[in-house]
Amino acid sequence: MSEKESKARHFLKRAYKKVTDLTDEGLSGIDRVKDKLIDKRFCIGITGLSQSGKSTFITSLINQLQQHSTSSLPGFSPALTGRLLNVKIHPLDDKALAPFPYEESYRGMTGTEPQWPDSTKDLSGCLLELRLAQKVSKLNPFGSEQFSLYLEIRDYPGEWLLDLPLRDMSYSRWCAQCSVQYTKEPRAGLLGELLNDLQQLDPLAEVNEETLQELNKRFIQFLHACKYNGKSLSLIQPGRFLIPGSVDDVSILSFVPLLNCRNYTEVQLAAASDNSYFKVCERRYKRYVKELVEPFYKHFFSRIDRQLVLVDVVSALNAGPEYIEDMHQALTNITDSFSYGSQNRLLQLFSPKIDKVVFAATKIDQVVSEDHESVRQLLAVLVKEAYKNAQHEGVHPICEATAAVRSSKEIDHGGERGITGIGENGSAIGYTHPTIPTRIPEGDEWKPFLDWTIPALNPPKGLSYQNSDAIPHIRLDSVLNALIGDKCV
Repeated sequence: MSEKESKARHFLKRAYKKVTDLTDEGLSGIDRVKDKLIDKRFCIGITGLSQSGKSTFITSLINQLQQHSTSSLPGFSPALTGRLLNVKIHPLDDKALAPFPYEESYRGMTGTEPQWPDSTKDLSGCLLELRLAQKVSKLNPFGSEQFSLYLEIRDYPGEWLLDLPLRDMSYSRWCAQCSVQYTKEPRAGLLGELLNDLQQLDPLAEVNEETLQELNKRFIQFLHACKYNGKSLSLIQPGRFLIPGSVDDVSILSFVPLLNCRNYTEVQLAAASDNSYFKVCERRYKRYVKELVEPFYKHFFSRIDRQLVLVDVVSALNAGPEYIEDMHQALTNITDSFSYGSQNRLLQLFSPKIDKVVFAATKIDQVVSEDHESVRQLLAVLVKEAYKNAQHEGVHPICEATAAVRSSKEIDHGGERGITGIGENGSAIGYTHPTIPTRIPEGDEWKPFLDWTIPALNPPKGLSYQNSDAIPHIRLDSVLNALIGDKCV
């Protein structure tokens, strides 16, 4: 059989499987395919690195669309021209996904004591129906005056995202990667004595389950420190050790990286006894990838048509060079896991590929407006390597800078432009900050950012849930237009 025939047979098998699945789903599945084929339904994957504000962004995105008549959306052409008529939220027809908690999140950001939405703990999603006025076409003057555009949004813990590269990584290779990472700061300091214990553990020795469980417990504590020690690293694996989600058998999470594997050849490791530390951890690692990572990729990312990647550039800059480099590596790793490419609608139905990707720097309300463009340019530098895979497939990425919720105002602070907002204790605070660079700082250029402390701000007061107030934002309309503007015609 020729390679061409083999590819054709593979495509037909996938097509048959897709049709069978749709038959099982009934009319809802058939309707979804019909909308997909006429280019009126597509799925946006909203991806966020740790603490990028993904749940807040999704809440604000839905709010802006629902309150389009009162929200400020001059950069979103359907709202600007009055063609966006109505927006409804529907549950997704995927029974595995809980409804995205929009009402709960929106209610929490309004009222007398506004609160940020809770971080995502498991899979959820929603379907937005955008009712749009049809543009009059000279070729089809009798076309429908209105049409519906269906936008799938799927939410998931950002921590799970960094597991995608494990799909193509053996356990021994992952151990080797950890061995390099963990001897460098800040991870070495966060590991403490655990670093030496993991380095001394003989992978060929007979496993002591009590010892392994204790190391696993300390390893999970280390991963939490990587995220919650005041400065958050981006490349944290395995992600489900932080947020397990729905895991039936928790023993699948009971392994650690064996840093001493680097002193053995692959042949020696393969010949280890079945009850050695290496073989026990390797089996659990493989189960982790097969039963958690692969299904997540297959059922979630395989349906994505367009990708939005949220990045907290300002916090990483404030944390220092190690954190910027860690973010750079994480962005490169995850985007290598996406399947890019433009193709016709029938092929997109059976083998979806991402035809547009937008990188967005979040929380730019933490800096003054004259530095917003610098944040966007710095993001472009950080994702330069991540661009290459998409550009190779003919997809041209876009960089934006946004604040899904504007929590601050600009003030004159001792003759300098500064920021004021409501702090976590409910009192007003103000601060100035160093000028944001358009490239990654070097040497002594880092000092002003390491001396700068970004105070945590609460959502703005005065928003009314009962009156369906639109959430104030910065340039979320431009992000919307970059993602879906061309689909609204």
